[in-house]
Amino acid sequence: MKEKNFEIRGRASLECVEMFAKGSYSSSDNYIYGGLFWSGEEDYARNWSILIHRLLDRKKKNLKVLREEMANFLRNPRYQLKGVARYEKDRVVWMRGFRALKGSERFEFDRYRKGEKFNLVVGRVAGQELDKRSGLVFLKLVGEDGTQVSREKIWEGRKKVLRAWESLTDNPKIKEELSRVREFIQILEDYMPPKIKSNPLYLKLVGYLAPFEFKGFSDSLLVGRARLFWRRKTAEELIEELKSNEPLWNDLLYALREKLYNTKDEEVAKQKFLEFLKKWESKEFLEELRKDWKETLKKLLKRERDDLLATFVKKDQQEGRLTYGTFFAPSKKIKLYIFYEKGLEGKLKDFEEGFKRALDWAKKYVGNAEIELAKEPRPIEDIIPNLEKLKKLDLDNLKHEDSLDLLFSLIYFACRIKNLKATAEKEKSLVGALLLLNTDVREANGGYGFWDYFSFVYDFFGVPVQTLNKQTIEVLSNPNPNEDEKKHITSIFKNLFISLLKDYKGLSFEFEGFELPPKLNIYIVLEKPSTGFCYQRSNPDAKPYRHFLYEIYSLKVEGNKAEVEVEDKTILLTGGLDSEKDRLRRWIEGMVYSENVRFCFITAGKWEDSYLEEIVAQSQEREKIKQKSLFVEYSELPTAYISERAENDCFVIYTTEFERLKERLKIKDDRLSTAIAIKPASVKKDDFKLDGEHFYHSALQVFSTKGPGWEREEVYSEKKNLFLFSVLSLSLYESESFITPYSKLDLWQKRKTVYLSIKRNHWEYKIPLNTVLYEMLYLLGKVPDDV
Repeated sequence: MKEKNFEIRGRASLECVEMFAKGSYSSSDNYIYGGLFWSGEEDYARNWSILIHRLLDRKKKNLKVLREEMANFLRNPRYQLKGVARYEKDRVVWMRGFRALKGSERFEFDRYRKGEKFNLVVGRVAGQELDKRSGLVFLKLVGEDGTQVSREKIWEGRKKVLRAWESLTDNPKIKEELSRVREFIQILEDYMPPKIKSNPLYLKLVGYLAPFEFKGFSDSLLVGRARLFWRRKTAEELIEELKSNEPLWNDLLYALREKLYNTKDEEVAKQKFLEFLKKWESKEFLEELRKDWKETLKKLLKRERDDLLATFVKKDQQEGRLTYGTFFAPSKKIKLYIFYEKGLEGKLKDFEEGFKRALDWAKKYVGNAEIELAKEPRPIEDIIPNLEKLKKLDLDNLKHEDSLDLLFSLIYFACRIKNLKATAEKEKSLVGALLLLNTDVREANGGYGFWDYFSFVYDFFGVPVQTLNKQTIEVLSNPNPNEDEKKHITSIFKNLFISLLKDYKGLSFEFEGFELPPKLNIYIVLEKPSTGFCYQRSNPDAKPYRHFLYEIYSLKVEGNKAEVEVEDKTILLTGGLDSEKDRLRRWIEGMVYSENVRFCFITAGKWEDSYLEEIVAQSQEREKIKQKSLFVEYSELPTAYISERAENDCFVIYTTEFERLKERLKIKDDRLSTAIAIKPASVKKDDFKLDGEHFYHSALQVFSTKGPGWEREEVYSEKKNLFLFSVLSLSLYESESFITPYSKLDLWQKRKTVYLSIKRNHWEYKIPLNTVLYEMLYLLGKVPDDV
């Protein structure tokens, strides 16, 4: 095939992005680089394009040789691969594959029950006590800065809340137990090695006994929730995990023997420690704690402590209603390939039979979907090479060879997912994969810390890919389930099915109580920034560069009915091509003159740092765009407690009340002046409750925008309704649960940052893996998959 024009220089390439490709190096050891896949250096990018071309080829290949070739051109700037660099410079990563299946037979199924609705109610800041009508409790730690939430800060926060609870409880049994925990934490601080507060394993131990979560909002640190329901790990499993760090385990045993239990007998100390932990997994004791915590919150609302500040928001009048909705997809036929991890070989037959049974039982839920399992399950190494190696990686300290192993596995996996997408577009039906993993996050050392980066790949492509852990595999494989187990299997299968459809699914729903034009098409654009790069880590004032992923959703409204689905995705790189930024701008300009079109742009950062802000500002139609658009910043304000009768409703807190809430909590906030805050409706099932209280509850989702304050009665009602309706619709769509009509918007990669360490020439470069993924997927989108 004729080689494509290969010119990839962008506008005014950033010097720091070119440094890796050129082999130049910063004088600072703490410098964070970018540009591993995209730098503006043509010879360097040519190597990547040749390698990707070879990996996209579906023929069997020698991966060891290809991995070594990658290592060679990364290490040596003069090394050049031989072969065709198939690259299309005019091609932009617009994921139009979601529309490629239009014309196939559509199928649909209800999320929960046909016509089932949840209420939208107004929240009002109330007095200093729990209202009988129900509402939300917010709890702030006075004097704690919430701008950077570190492990040390979480440790100290747990101590502070524990002390307050101990001082306020009237239950002598609970007071004694909280005192024992406080004493134990003090012994950890006094007799364990320095920096024990930042050790994730011992922070988990403290969290087992002081189970409070925290989250920052502006300048403040707030309590998220108290996990007083059950323990994912038993006391025995937690102890086994503590033993994995032998030096610290020996230090702990010394502290237990000599300082806590005053015994020379190590076995006696171990047994007493086990009994101490097991108290916190007792159902009866946890039930007592839940009731007492609620009474403690009532006292905190009455300002009985100076170090914790509490406020209550009560449920006021109903504002509107929405249905749970009906999912739909463009093709009723789905073919799934099965990839299994080592150790699951003997369970494959039972799993396949169980999967087919579950599909039969769930037929009334999943409509006329036809799922075909490919005949021959394949080892997961066929799609993720070197998985056994990856499981042993220390992600906090990746060496050069480790980084190359992880990088090669990711790009090979991305090429296989791109192949699946191309097959789906060619065959006009859905093609995906089930990945069977021999692990469970609930087990000691369960789960894979690197998996978020693989899921980022298949989430980007929107291909039907679903992971199943060991426990789910066992549940589905049960050959003789009783009636309760059948119901459980059906629930698992329906959630699995919704999640499996990824971006090919759409959601239709009905609503009432919103003042909107009778016919409307709202384009919701989410701006998702990458991890920062091109900055010095040790400099607190450094302002890193970021790449941006844009997800575009179409929300069509007609009368009291609406449909929301993914329209497109695209990536814009810092220092990338002008033509791609212009393509996005022209798309917006082309839509803005349609009478029924509106835009809602949402970013997790600040608008002055947004690439979208720059794109709109450079448009000749910028005034028209601004007239028909909302520019929204997103954040979350944690709730400490949600009363039972407030769980099933969706709360909306308008600007004045939200300002009053911040004032009560003494939160200093420099966000945009106009805000709407939403507490989503909760899980519609008693299985997720104990004593009438939900296991989980969501944070308050805060959407801030420019313009006048939006109140319930005001002249800007249409725009206010547009704002509220847009974010609620997207939250409805994002949920992959059949009993949960909401999901938090995944706008920011808040997961721990992993840094690759790559050697080039004689230098070693630290590059954020999340940044690398943005560049990799961008370049991968430019290499055609028609081999």
